[in-house]
Amino acid sequence: MRTGEGGPDQSRRDLTKRAGQRASPGHAFRRILAGISAAIATMRSKASSSSLAALVEAHVPPAWRRPRRLMLVGALLVAGIALIIATRPAATPRHPAPGTTVFQIDHRVVLRFVHSAGRVHVSAGPDGQVSITQHRSGITDAIHTSYRQQRDVITVTVSIDPGLPLATWVDFDVAVPRDTSAKVAVAAGTLQAAGVTGNFVLQDTSGSISATNVSGAIALRTASGSINTSQVNGQVSAITDNGTITTISTRLRGHSLVQAQSGTINFHGRLDPGCHAVFRNTNGAIGVTLPNVSSVLVNARTPHGSINSEFSAVHVVSDAEGRVANGRIGRRARGAPARLSIQTMGGSIDLNHGT
Repeated sequence: MRTGEGGPDQSRRDLTKRAGQRASPGHAFRRILAGISAAIATMRSKASSSSLAALVEAHVPPAWRRPRRLMLVGALLVAGIALIIATRPAATPRHPAPGTTVFQIDHRVVLRFVHSAGRVHVSAGPDGQVSITQHRSGITDAIHTSYRQQRDVITVTVSIDPGLPLATWVDFDVAVPRDTSAKVAVAAGTLQAAGVTGNFVLQDTSGSISATNVSGAIALRTASGSINTSQVNGQVSAITDNGTITTISTRLRGHSLVQAQSGTINFHGRLDPGCHAVFRNTNGAIGVTLPNVSSVLVNARTPHGSINSEFSAVHVVSDAEGRVANGRIGRRARGAPARLSIQTMGGSIDLNHGT
């Protein structure tokens, strides 16, 4: 057989040569480049109508638009944004005047006064901020205050050097946005709110609470102290474990609760149509003064006390469980009448005419 015609050995050499060409690094690299170019061309054609794709085409270098590098750039962007959010410093409080600190807030705030033994007075202020002004009395150098804000929670810590007379204390004036949601909790002392509107929780561990010219949803809670309201209008929850509750010109609506464990309850005001109010006392008297023009369905009960009513339509009777009073105060009116439930375990109930 002639050499020019080739043979089995020549065929094997040709096949081996072509296989080596296909397996060579240069050939493989060229195939990968061709595949990437085709993928990029496909991505460009599919995203030609997208504004995001046009933005990438205009501002991202061509070398970065390769699929793997696009994924890497996207991952780096996400990581950078997360790092910025995580390391962003909190808003720095301002000090517009000596003794005054201003915090930026959104739509709600929680204020905690730790170890406070003075007065905390809450009133209405500018939107978007909480202003706290301290007033020191006595040996002022022995009073130490610190402030800390974590998102919508502001903590005020007060400490007084030991061994000092009781005439050393600090009071706080707090201004919150007029229409806001706020919770104010103090460890001890007097807590007051005046001229505010919104959803408020006023909590005092050991001290009295007062609310004046306040409207909205108001919750007042003290473990040991009195609760006083004047010109309050809204859905009210007033609870004291050991103290009295006194209201003047207070208008209740919604589901409202007035409750004492040991002390008297004296309510002077009115109930809105549809209101369901519950007055409850464990060991004390309850006095309710309502205008005669009200439309209120009354149910009162006491197992160990007396019931006295100045409303002729409210009838008082005795049964096996004590004294019971039922009836309507005022005339029938449009809309649902208010409902008043009164319960006391060891005290009297008095229903009186008001103006």
